[in-house]
Amino acid sequence: MAWSVAEKRGETKRTPANKVVEVRPTGKESSGGAAGDEKPKNQMGKERDLAGGMEMLELDFLLGVIENTRGDDKTDVSMRRLSFNELLRREQQNQIDSSALTVYAVDESNLYGKTIQCEAMKELTKRTGHKSKGSG
Repeated sequence: MAWSVAEKRGETKRTPANKVVEVRPTGKESSGGAAGDEKPKNQMGKERDLAGGMEMLELDFLLGVIENTRGDDKTDVSMRRLSFNELLRREQQNQIDSSALTVYAVDESNLYGKTIQCEAMKELTKRTGHKSKGSG
């Protein structure tokens, strides 16, 4: 790479100490208002939603994350745990596929924690109880 060769020779470009480089435009040209009232151009006309959280995610998306139990990558496991906890908060764990619940209930690799394991076991127990009443 060309820049690494120049860096080795000590020929790196440096900004003079007295020169000011503007990293983010202030937007003073377009707003004309006080400094506290300025908004970036891409956010003018719309307010930021700082109150919304995981409830903004659709059920199908969360189920897709939870039911894809392959892989033990740290970020994948974290996403599954967060999604599972969100469905618990919504009280919609009855929507999760039984085969996926089995993976969480058994938790062979100790990836999900006792809370998720217990909730998965509870849901599987409810489903088993309903099946045995109708078949007898």
